[in-house]
Amino acid sequence: MPIGRSFSLRLAALLIARPRMILIITGLFILAFVSGLTKIIKDPSVDAFVPSDHPAALARDEAKALFGLEDPILVGIAADNGKSVFSPDALRALRKIEDQVRVLPNVDKTSLISLNTESVIRGNGFELFVDPILESGPVTESSAAAAWENIQDMPMMMGLLASRTGDMISLIVPVEDPNAAEETYHSIKTIAEAAVPDGTYAHIAGVAAMNGRLGVMVNSDTRLFVPLAVLMAAFTVFIALRKGLALAGPLYVIAGSAAIAIGFMGWLDARYYLITTALPVIIMAIAIADSLHISTIYLRIRRQASDISASEALKEALQQTFLPITLTTLTTIAGFAGLALGSPMQPISEFGWFAAIGVGAAWILSLTALPAIIVLSDLKPNANPSSRDKEFLINRCLHWVTDKTYTHALKVAGGLIISISLIAIAATQARFDYERKRYFVADDAVRQADIVMNDRLDGLNFLDVIVSAETENGLMTPKALADINHLQTYLSALPGIEKTSSIVDYIALMHDALNEEKGARLPTAERAPAQYMFLYESSGDPGDFEEEIDYGQQHALIRTHLKTDQFSHLQDLIDTYTDFINGWSEDTGLSARLSGRVAVNDGWMRLLASSHFKGLFLAVGLVFLTSLLVLRHIGSAVLALIPVLSGVLLTYACMGVFGIDIAPATSMTAAISTGLGVDFGIHLITTIREKRAKGLSLYDAFQGKYIAVARACFYSALALTLALCVVCLSSAPPLRWFGVLVATGAVGSMFGAFLILPCALSLSERLPFRVSQKRTLNNA
Repeated sequence: MPIGRSFSLRLAALLIARPRMILIITGLFILAFVSGLTKIIKDPSVDAFVPSDHPAALARDEAKALFGLEDPILVGIAADNGKSVFSPDALRALRKIEDQVRVLPNVDKTSLISLNTESVIRGNGFELFVDPILESGPVTESSAAAAWENIQDMPMMMGLLASRTGDMISLIVPVEDPNAAEETYHSIKTIAEAAVPDGTYAHIAGVAAMNGRLGVMVNSDTRLFVPLAVLMAAFTVFIALRKGLALAGPLYVIAGSAAIAIGFMGWLDARYYLITTALPVIIMAIAIADSLHISTIYLRIRRQASDISASEALKEALQQTFLPITLTTLTTIAGFAGLALGSPMQPISEFGWFAAIGVGAAWILSLTALPAIIVLSDLKPNANPSSRDKEFLINRCLHWVTDKTYTHALKVAGGLIISISLIAIAATQARFDYERKRYFVADDAVRQADIVMNDRLDGLNFLDVIVSAETENGLMTPKALADINHLQTYLSALPGIEKTSSIVDYIALMHDALNEEKGARLPTAERAPAQYMFLYESSGDPGDFEEEIDYGQQHALIRTHLKTDQFSHLQDLIDTYTDFINGWSEDTGLSARLSGRVAVNDGWMRLLASSHFKGLFLAVGLVFLTSLLVLRHIGSAVLALIPVLSGVLLTYACMGVFGIDIAPATSMTAAISTGLGVDFGIHLITTIREKRAKGLSLYDAFQGKYIAVARACFYSALALTLALCVVCLSSAPPLRWFGVLVATGAVGSMFGAFLILPCALSLSERLPFRVSQKRTLNNA
């Protein structure tokens, strides 16, 4: 007796004898993992996609350690119609906002930057004067006008703390943890909107603000997705089985498998990323497949033999379904394992592993809890004739499609070749790209704030260069400053660069103030730079330059402002940056390396682009090898890949046609299609092989049980599609794209399973002969 059949008989005997015990054991098993849900930690940041040892991440961490730089929240106060915000009311509002924000949790209270904290540098040729841009005390018309004059004398601050037309001022709020800024963002937004005077508007932007907004979206989407996904699952099971009582077992399986996978995340201290929001939905949709196959075959058996008991029907159903659902579980796990192993990005890798855990949990519950519930409920087929007619309508449709595909294989093949060619052309148009603001809908407040502030200021996207000397104080020499100035001048002239700033700008201002030499950019006397710094520290705050140069004067930062962080627009610019600073370092003896948010984004997008197809090929390869091992026939394993490849191809075609970027949240959709699509191939091929082993022709193998299995596959795909429609309700566009793409992959897999697979089987047996007699398949 085959191993699978022997095991299924023993399993059925146990379930029939101890169904209540089985439910108690599985219930305790689920509860053990559910308790881990309370330990889930959410991480909506894009930095989660950057490996900690990536050069861009290391440079980011170095900049934070040297200069205290962290992704801030940016508050803008803007006036409409070109009016100036350098008025007493607006400047008082800025001061009020700053005072209230300074005491908030998660705010770096000592590092806020605004007109209230910065100074203007002036001199008379002999003395250096460092005065506040906005003087302390009551804000009057004269002090507001003086603040406008002062900021214009500090060109490195123009375009950052104030717009060049005076219609916006800003407050830079460093936060202690920019990846946990949900409450901080909302508190600052509330404070700012309440404080601004009539005729002005508050805008809250910045990477930390966007992370905070994403955190809120993850929370709200999770609360929406899970119950709606359960409702969609229940709806699909009901229309598939036409029996209200039949809902109990599948719902137990799908809810339990999702709870186990997500609860396991909590126990392992894994993070809940933006893309993880879709994980419960994916697991639920996959879990429906096993439940439907067992329930469909069970009800079919009871319908064909009305006098058979639930116990006997269950034994026969498990004998017929144990091997196919076990094989599909293994191949689906292989697909998700390929996704996990092929991605160097932790969120994507963890998605693959926990999806595999969910698939395994669904298999266990489908073979234990589901049969136990069926036995206890004595589930019977629906006796309502209208329900049976609707059920057989799906069967007839599948019969018709299979019949036409089989009997007209050559014509169908011609149409398929044309269709696949067009789909492939569309797939080649898919592109790697990323832009932070596209993670939000067009009218989202944080996206609008980002657009307004980038437009009025000189760009809020920073590409930094860390310059280092070999020794302490090595940058406070005329030669080192001249070299940095040369680098900064070159960078400023590149297209797309709005402005640059560095310690050089401050030294040049001090040189002009002390020598009254307008245009004499930098000092040439050997000790002059150090003397200038000493004079400044005597008159102003010694910490004013902590973001430009470190205390040992060995490391300095050149900050570049850009209007956009779009990956596709900045690739060439960053390549130019890198090539020039490498040559500059060799010529000057100073080291230089890229840092800043734009460099980090570019780093992980390049990593994604370089690893994406490797991960996809690994996923497909593991699915093929697993199919080969479980089917033990290379031809069958190749045929099992047909729904996989058609799903993957249509996914990329959807990206190309609708301009959906290959970015972190969407990059794994094609690999997910490998795990989903192979289910259809394994179930259908296993059924055909079983019938052929009994001596039936290929034509006859497409009858009876084949249509019942195809029907279960159809409803599995429908369940997945409906569940992904839930994801399309997300407030985050990337999750909407994710839902659309995975649903497209499911449709593509059905296309491959119900059209290409029968056509390929027919051609492999009949070519070069032509079918001369049309035959109609019998109903299942």
